Amino acid sequence: MSHREGAPAEDPFHMDPKDVLSQYSVEWVSLRKSYDELKERLSEVQAELSALDRRLEMGVMDDQQHIKQYREKWAESTQMIQVKREVESRLFEIQREIRAANRQLKKQEEERVRRERIEQERANAMIEWMSLKQGFDLVGQRRKEINAATDNLERERRSGAISEQEYRQKRVEQIQQLAELRTVESDVKNRLAELLAVIRG
Repeated sequence: MSHREGAPAEDPFHMDPKDVLSQYSVEWVSLRKSYDELKERLSEVQAELSALDRRLEMGVMDDQQHIKQYREKWAESTQMIQVKREVESRLFEIQREIRAANRQLKKQEEERVRRERIEQERANAMIEWMSLKQGFDLVGQRRKEINAATDNLERERRSGAISEQEYRQKRVEQIQQLAELRTVESDVKNRLAELLAVIRG
């Protein structure tokens, strides 16, 4: 009997592990009760056989009576032992099925938890990606503003509106700002790529 998760729908022997457990629960309880009753009755028969031996030794019964009753008890004992073995065999079969079903349920639960964790990671990555994307766009906007300021500074220098010293000081500041933006931009790009990989799975 197959209990593999994801078995094809046309598999006539596929059963959900939960169904396996519920299917066998009633049979297990019933057989286990029968097993205990058989063990108890076998002990009683053993005691009765011992009692027959003692009665023979005490002379309460003769050999013929002893043999007749002993054979009856022995036949009963032999039959019960056979039934007990069959019940044990079936109980072992059920145990194997239930353990296999439990293992499958455990795998299914682990897979469910894994899928939920991946979905949560994707959701978190999407939120972070959207936030970083806005930051990335702001960095691009800031770069445009610095470039525009640079163009304006060049016009001021050519027209003599600012001194050469003031020009150099402002130009160095702009270069530093652009260098900082490049670092931020590179870090954000790398993180966006990482998040995109998580989102796409």
